[in-house]
Amino acid sequence: MKKFEQPKTTKSEDGVDFISNMPDSILLLILSFLFFTEEVIQTSILSRRWRYLWTSIPSLDLFSRFHREDKLKTDEFKDFVFWVLANRSGDLYRFSLDCYDHYSMSTVRRWIHMAVTRNVKQLQLTFYPEEENEDVELPHCLVTCCSLEALMLDFNYRGLKLPNIIGFPGLKDLYLAYVDLRDGNVVKGFLESCPSLEYLGLLDCMLCKLDVLCISSPKLKKLSILNVALMDDGQSGGVKISCPKLVDLELRGLVAINFFFECLDSLNKAGIEPKLTGNIKSVLFPGISHVEYLWIDLYFFSQCINVACNPALPNLKTLALITALDAFTMDELIRILKYYPKLESLKLIVKEEFDGPEERELHEGDARKMMTPDVKKVEFFEFKGEKPKLVLDWHEVTIMEMVFSWGTKAKYFSYNRL
Repeated sequence: MKKFEQPKTTKSEDGVDFISNMPDSILLLILSFLFFTEEVIQTSILSRRWRYLWTSIPSLDLFSRFHREDKLKTDEFKDFVFWVLANRSGDLYRFSLDCYDHYSMSTVRRWIHMAVTRNVKQLQLTFYPEEENEDVELPHCLVTCCSLEALMLDFNYRGLKLPNIIGFPGLKDLYLAYVDLRDGNVVKGFLESCPSLEYLGLLDCMLCKLDVLCISSPKLKKLSILNVALMDDGQSGGVKISCPKLVDLELRGLVAINFFFECLDSLNKAGIEPKLTGNIKSVLFPGISHVEYLWIDLYFFSQCINVACNPALPNLKTLALITALDAFTMDELIRILKYYPKLESLKLIVKEEFDGPEERELHEGDARKMMTPDVKKVEFFEFKGEKPKLVLDWHEVTIMEMVFSWGTKAKYFSYNRL
C-alpha cells in the first residue's frame, strides 16, 4: 500500500515562508483583495515582515459596523480611524469611509483633512448629521485639493453646501447619492468649480423645488441621473443639458417633467426612460441627432416625435424601445420606425405589468412595413418558455411574421438576419 505523503510546506530551508519573501508590490497586491482595512491590518501579526506593510496599501476602506448608541464601539472606531490615517506612509490613492450619523461633522472634517494631506485621489464618504434639517458643508481643504480626481458622496437626503471659493481643480468624476439638491446652486457650483469634470452621476437625489436643472459642462463625457427610489417629491420641473463633449447619457425614473437637449454633438449612446405624468413638452430633437444607440421609453419617444419639426436620427443603428403592453400597439411601432430607415438593430422590451391578451401577432403586411432593408437584427423576449415565432422568406431575406407571447418573466431571445 502506498504511504500517504504530507503536503510540502511553503517554507524555505531557513524557515522563512515563500510568501513573506515576495516583493512588497506582490504582497500589497494580495492585501488589496481584502475588502476592509481592519482585515488588512490584522495581517501585521503574521511576522515582522508584515508588521508595517499595511501602512503602504494604496486604499483605505473604513466601515462603522455597529449602532451609534454603542458608545464604546463608536469611540473605538473613532480612535481607530485617526490611528490608521496617522500611521499612513506615502500617498493615499482611495479613501472610503462609511460612518453614517455616528460622528460629528467636525470629526469627519478632520478625517477628510488627514486624507487630503496624503494626496488622496479618490474619496468616498457616507455620512449625515443626526439632525435631518442640517446640511453638510464640504471642508475648504477638500474643495481645494489638487490631487482629488473622484468624489463620491452619500448624505441620506441631507442638503449639501459648498464653500464660496473656486475649487476642485483636478476633479474628473463626481457621484452624488441621496443628496438634497433642491437648491439648484449646488449643482451649478460644482459644474462651475470643476473645469475638468468628465463624469457626473446623480442617484435618487431630491430635485423637486427646481424649475429647471441646468447641466452645462464643456468637458463632461458621461451623465447619469437615476431617480428610481423616490416618490414624486424627487422630480424637478425640467432638465436642460448642454454638453458638447457628452458621449453617454442615462436618464431614468422621476428625473423631470420635461427635458431639453442642446449642443450634444458628440452624443453616441443615450438611455432615456423617465417616469412621467401629464403632457410632455420635451425637446429631444435636434439635440440627440448624433446618437447611434438609443434606449428609450416608447410612449415618451412617440410624444417627442409628435412635437418635433424634424425627428431625424441619421446615425441611429440600434433602437431599444421600452413599453408596457397596454401602451403598445403595432401601428405606433411601425409609425416610429418609418422615421429611421437605416436602423440595423431593433429591441422591444415589454414591462411585466399589463392587462390584456397574452398574445399579439404581427402579420405579413405589417412586417413588411416594419422591416427595412438595412435591418440586420431583431431582438425581443421569450415568455413562459415559449419561443416567439419567426418565419423567414429566404429568397428575399425579409422578416415575414412575428408573434409575441407575453408572460410575467422575460428571457432574452434574439434572431440575427444573415
